[in-house]
Amino acid sequence: MSADVFITAPNRADCGLLPVRSLWSRLASTSAYCAESRAIAYTFFVVVYVIPNIVLARHKLMWDDEFFTLYLSKTASWNDLWRALSTGADQHPPSFYYLTHLILRAAGPSHLTLRFTALFGFGLCCLCLYEIARQMMGPCWGVPAMLLPLTTPALYYATEARGYGLELGFVTFSFLMWMFAAEGKKRAWTVPALAVGVCLAVASHYYAILFIFPLAVGELVKSAKRRSVDFPVCGALMASLIPLQLFSPIILKARNYSSHFWAVPSWGSMLTWYPNMLGRMPYVLLAASALVFVLRIRATEDARAASPAVPSPVAIALTVSALLPALGTIIAMLITHAFTERYFIGAVPGSAILLLWGLRRMFRNEIAGPAIVTLLCIVLFAQQWRDLRGEQASILEQMRSVAALLRQSGDGPIVVSEYSVFHRLSFYARRDLAARVVYVADPHLSVRYLGHDTIDRGMLDLVPWFPLRVVWWHEWWSDHPASLVYGNVGDWTWTSFALHEVGTVELIHRDVSHLLFSVTRTTVPEDDRLPADPSGKPMLYDQLPTSGPPLCQFYMQADTCPVVDDPTFTAPIISYPDLRIRR
Repeated sequence: MSADVFITAPNRADCGLLPVRSLWSRLASTSAYCAESRAIAYTFFVVVYVIPNIVLARHKLMWDDEFFTLYLSKTASWNDLWRALSTGADQHPPSFYYLTHLILRAAGPSHLTLRFTALFGFGLCCLCLYEIARQMMGPCWGVPAMLLPLTTPALYYATEARGYGLELGFVTFSFLMWMFAAEGKKRAWTVPALAVGVCLAVASHYYAILFIFPLAVGELVKSAKRRSVDFPVCGALMASLIPLQLFSPIILKARNYSSHFWAVPSWGSMLTWYPNMLGRMPYVLLAASALVFVLRIRATEDARAASPAVPSPVAIALTVSALLPALGTIIAMLITHAFTERYFIGAVPGSAILLLWGLRRMFRNEIAGPAIVTLLCIVLFAQQWRDLRGEQASILEQMRSVAALLRQSGDGPIVVSEYSVFHRLSFYARRDLAARVVYVADPHLSVRYLGHDTIDRGMLDLVPWFPLRVVWWHEWWSDHPASLVYGNVGDWTWTSFALHEVGTVELIHRDVSHLLFSVTRTTVPEDDRLPADPSGKPMLYDQLPTSGPPLCQFYMQADTCPVVDDPTFTAPIISYPDLRIRR
């Protein structure tokens, strides 16, 4: 097809646009040629997606949830892992941790291999979207469908060592297999593949079970149209219940955390999900529409003549999948009492396809339209990647500053009240500094000041498997008449609010938004522990050396550990030596 069919005949007023239109013509022709070839499209995706995200995955510092993945995947046996998850402190299936364990054993432990499942899952999602778009809209629309998720904040989960990226890949794969099976294509393998896909999705994260709802609705519509039930496909969808059945004892234990869970839902959660998870994706619609208007791009002849209709079961299933945050909000409000955007990441593929389908209906152009969207996706992905890389560099510099500040504060113990900072110092700082930091937990005080106790209760529950120094609030101040306390004042740290109950508080340093206090005990806090509370013992921490290289080098290959604690690094410190806060 010639590219000149999509640009209106020039007139004198349009002469200034001719070079731009000529560029679009060549770009569109090249894009159309490349999109026809799966080999070229997949190679292009590898270059655009894999290489930049490997850079992020190799160098990004781990954060709270990723430490859960590392420590739990390093447990001694399946039974040990089962006991750890039976505390209810983490809601990922044991199959996810065991898969990570196998990868670390096979490829060696590093930041990259720990995040391999996420990289693979997110990439699988994009490749499946390519195939879905080819089936629904034609080959030229496969590449923009493949790139759309890269423009969203969901890209973060391509380099996070949790189950969300893997879940995203398997739910998209399941949709593709269901679409093939519903259309009667190669059912000898698409139906079994559907069963495997939904089972692995739920085995990656329990909330993937919600994705069965849009598939079931689509199957119901298909059965109503054909006036017959597709029993093989229905049986394949039932395979999603296998992980729930196998891991039901662990799932039931998690109910202990629901009463004061940190992610409190609200009815507005269903609306905030879309800007928070789709991010720049809607900008593609706005920018592409503007370019169509400026360049006066018209429909190609074949698009004007006929536009292939999307089967109603597929269209309805896609729509319902894009509305999963609404379903999740209802379930969270009435049953689970927990909602956070990443739990419903399975709505990203349906949202991407619906957006692209709307663009195609508006453009009715099979050459210039996909080329415009592809170019916009590349630009927005570059911006998204740059933001993630900048955030990564900022966190590294912040942790270097924190380590330098605490090294200059003497040799005494330091209560680190901010969860993320404590995790990173314990793992990346040299052992002489890491041995000085402690997290002081009290679920009851956390509920009083913050309204949730997930962090404190989970830290105390998992101490036998985590190489961290975690001590009850009462126990710490009973044994220490004085201590430094480092952290911030915010929604995730309650320690600063409770210091007045201990004694005299002196603010000695401030590093950006964090505070370093010197606390002298005058009163031993009340022991509010209950018989059902976790004891915080035994402690894997007791088996660690008190000097030497960072813990990172014990758990991972030494050359893959970033330098966070450099004794020669000087931190920018703002001092307030005369400011005292007394209660």
